[in-house]
Amino acid sequence: MTPLADMIPAMSDPDLKALRANAARLSESGSAVQMNTAAEILPLIDAETARRAAAPTATVKKARAPAKKKVVPATGHQTALPDKAA
Repeated sequence: MTPLADMIPAMSDPDLKALRANAARLSESGSAVQMNTAAEILPLIDAETARRAAAPTATVKKARAPAKKKVVPATGHQTALPDKAA
């Protein structure tokens, strides 16, 4: 296995998607080495994507923040700062 193939299980979903797109592009229009490497890595990427899709997703329920108290808005003279001369 190539070093890149060893990193596939640790990659995030967006990284895996980008790697798949790049490998597909290089398998069609790359140098001979790039085409061979892309052909090796595409089945591994597809297998990892299928494994992740089949795995049950663990939904974590977040605790809700306590409700904020409603404050009556200050109006009129209540908002004025005290005068220093007074």
